[in-house]
Amino acid sequence: MSFLDELAFGPGRNWRAWGRALTLLAALVGLVALLLYFTVSGDYAFLNAAVYTGSPTGEYHTVGEKLAARARKANGRLDVVVTAGSVENVKRLARDKGRCAPAFAFVQDGVPMPEDAGLASLGRLPKPESLLLLARRGRAVATFADLRGATVGIGPEGSGTAFLMQHLLEDSDLASLGLTPSNHALAEQAELVHAGKLDLAAFVMNENAPLIRKLIEDEDLEIVAPPGIDGLTERDSWLRVGRIPAGYYNVARQIPATDKDVAQVDTLLMTNACVGRAERVAFLKLLSDEFPGFVRANPPPSAKSQDSAPLADEAREFFAIGEPAIPDRYFPRLVNLMSPAYWIYLAMAATVLFNAMEVYSRFRLWRIDANREALEGRLKALVEPALTREQIKAVPDDARLATPERRKAAQALMKDLIALRAHCQAQLQSFVTPMGRELYYRYQEAMIEEAIAALATLLGRPDGTKRT
Repeated sequence: MSFLDELAFGPGRNWRAWGRALTLLAALVGLVALLLYFTVSGDYAFLNAAVYTGSPTGEYHTVGEKLAARARKANGRLDVVVTAGSVENVKRLARDKGRCAPAFAFVQDGVPMPEDAGLASLGRLPKPESLLLLARRGRAVATFADLRGATVGIGPEGSGTAFLMQHLLEDSDLASLGLTPSNHALAEQAELVHAGKLDLAAFVMNENAPLIRKLIEDEDLEIVAPPGIDGLTERDSWLRVGRIPAGYYNVARQIPATDKDVAQVDTLLMTNACVGRAERVAFLKLLSDEFPGFVRANPPPSAKSQDSAPLADEAREFFAIGEPAIPDRYFPRLVNLMSPAYWIYLAMAATVLFNAMEVYSRFRLWRIDANREALEGRLKALVEPALTREQIKAVPDDARLATPERRKAAQALMKDLIALRAHCQAQLQSFVTPMGRELYYRYQEAMIEEAIAALATLLGRPDGTKRT
């Protein structure tokens, strides 16, 4: 009784059959579960990298901590690394290429990127950062000329604030004012301004950052925004003008007292070549979950850094559909090996190859069949009248080939038939023969064997004796 027959009797008749069926079902479920475990991505499970942020009191670090906390809740890992800021972040990304440490970084737009460092952009944060110049409350600054000879804290060396301030101070208009820049930690330079040891402290940060609110509301500092800042920002495409409305920090105390025009710059999300596609897509998904407007704000319309660090293909595809593509979601290990587009090309190439093999196999089979037909025609020509293979086998001994010419022709035909059989057998075992096509070659081989048997009958026994 077969296994299926045993099952047909039901559980009351044969528990052993049902036990085998349940065991087989459990094995199949386990196999599918194992396959899904190694292929299907769950949440941020394929995110295992570092993110370079900035000062512990800066906005980059705050955002990095939020992303890391969200990733941990869904099986991901994002190590937050404290740095001086954007310039150091770029250097770390480029340097890490040598030892292939997967990492992301927050980088202020405009920061120069090293050529051929393998860096790529994953878009920008939805809200830009503002260049805020803070001075002691009550300092009269009506125009940029009122800043002549001022001392300015421009943030720690290697930070995006220091880079932007140095870039602006090198402008011929501001260079004539004789401003004196110096590098300080963010909190330190605010204290120096409050103590009167610095005239200004520069911060490139979200204007709603806790540090900025604390300095303005509690440390008696205010935003200095001389008119004409748009004249500077128009000179660089990656800068633009934003506005902080009056009362933004405190409506009752009217802080600030008037609207403030400030320069704004985007925060780019950078990565290096050591980060695989699955991790990049997981990081993009993490950002879109943390910032609802992330996809709408991307891709950046223009970014200076994209000249040497273009937008990654994964980011461009992600922004086009607003979520991970099906291959990225369900087969992250495969897309890590090769982009989905290349898998499609590979499948197309395999299809073309298999079709070519099919056509080639049909051509060879046609040639074997044509040659066999030609050889069988020669076989029929050896006897008169023309007989079929079965009729040739029944020819009596005394009617077989007797003349030397006919025997010579028959022997030559035998060699050709044997060679054709060998050729057919070789084609049958060829790796280009499509699966399932073997039957056609075996049919041709059987036909050739029958022709050989018929020809052997005509040639007679090797010793020349007659059948009894």
